[in-house]
Amino acid sequence: MKGLLLNQYYSVQKSIWVYALLAFVIPVVILIFFEGGMLDRLAAFVAIGFMVSPALEVLKHEGKSGWSKYMATLPISRAKVVQSHYLFFVLLLLVGVGLAGAAYFIATQLFNQVPTDYFFVGILSIIGIVLTSGVITYPLTYILGAEKSDMILLLGMGGSIGVYLLTFTVFSMVFNKEGTYFGSDADLFFGLLFIGITLIVFVLSYIVSLILYKRKEF
Repeated sequence: MKGLLLNQYYSVQKSIWVYALLAFVIPVVILIFFEGGMLDRLAAFVAIGFMVSPALEVLKHEGKSGWSKYMATLPISRAKVVQSHYLFFVLLLLVGVGLAGAAYFIATQLFNQVPTDYFFVGILSIIGIVLTSGVITYPLTYILGAEKSDMILLLGMGGSIGVYLLTFTVFSMVFNKEGTYFGSDADLFFGLLFIGITLIVFVLSYIVSLILYKRKEF
């Protein structure tokens, strides 16, 4: 497992550091120099969305290099291969959350800025969106093949945003946006609900990917 994770890291090492720099600097600038509101939500989106991008970029590298096929011949279980992809994705997601927290700390403690609740709602929303992109991307990769990673990545990104907007629209139709639910306002309640559902679906996606990859013939 450690070797698989290191292989993924080194294949997109440069992208990780570039995205990490952007995922830290841009949110700090937004939180310090711009008034809150929707821009606070954008800061959260940039921190986490940028950081997760290299995890999906790995699939593209593996498809182009042929590593995805060669890996199946190695004396490692296919379950470990799938686990390593999902674990690498989650690790980068956690790094993105950490960078968002670091940006918040600098803005509040060093520059006395007070980000609005949109920042926290944005963190919950983008976590749900990137989890949804993983839900779509990984199973499709095992069905269609890593060679079609470009198309799959676009489907993952577009599909995850579409699912988020559709879910938010349905939520707005069912719940009063001015209301309070379990002690939280509607936006925060939606963010918690969305991330809870996507976490469950993400686990189900891992199980589906595992079944697909075990049955796949190269």
